[in-house]
Amino acid sequence: MKEPYLTRFKQLILSGSASRDIHDAGDGPGAPGRGGERASAAFLMREVDRVRMHTAGLCVLLADHIATAAMVLDVGCGTGGTTVALALSALAPKQVIGVDADVSTLEAAEVRALGHDLEPQKVSFQHVPAGEPLPFASASFDLVTCVSVLEFITLPAARERFIRELLRVLRPGGYLFLATPSPFRLRDYHSHRFLGDWRRTPGHPWATPPWVIARWLHGHERVPLAVYRVRRRRALRFAGPFAGLLQWAFPWQQWLVIRHEESRSESGAGTG
Repeated sequence: MKEPYLTRFKQLILSGSASRDIHDAGDGPGAPGRGGERASAAFLMREVDRVRMHTAGLCVLLADHIATAAMVLDVGCGTGGTTVALALSALAPKQVIGVDADVSTLEAAEVRALGHDLEPQKVSFQHVPAGEPLPFASASFDLVTCVSVLEFITLPAARERFIRELLRVLRPGGYLFLATPSPFRLRDYHSHRFLGDWRRTPGHPWATPPWVIARWLHGHERVPLAVYRVRRRRALRFAGPFAGLLQWAFPWQQWLVIRHEESRSESGAGTG
């Protein structure tokens, strides 16, 4: 990110942008992502580095499975790390739109995009309050990405509605990429609480079990990522036959699905 945008971006992060993750309920004492806290140096560096991180990870995965994506929507874009990385990726999108529930975070995202010479015609950001429908027509996008958002939605029923909304704005044949922590850990990914993914304390994130996500995505073609994810880790390349099991040892669930012409998810499945 070039100057003067890098300095302005750092100022916004230090002043509180990206400090809040749960937007649909009050945060409990000690919950991560509470507003009003000054960002640590480590948090600041992670925010600055997000474009490089997603360029090396997410964008490579998507480019290996998707040819191109003209219209891209990044839901829960935060400070725009994923959004900007997608705009600069081999997917060669014509337009990338990032949406988030935090207005101050979107200000930092706009500064980040300008710092990478991306004009608003190529990358833009919109505020969408938590729980509100996405302000786009059905079947508007070739690719919808959602990275580290689902675990911050408080109620299971709200999570299911959110998934249906992501699928609604995706064109038939388009791709949905979803990344959210795995619940198969003694401590949850974000707050490091012991068995936090199963205690589901208000004001704290918790991971959705994969079988519940699979039910919400039922009716759409799932792109198998297990072998791909295992083989990308040099130390695990021998373990191809066990890839389906090993993938759940990773800290993150990664889902890539192709939306079918008739979306069963929009007909209303049961919640988990």
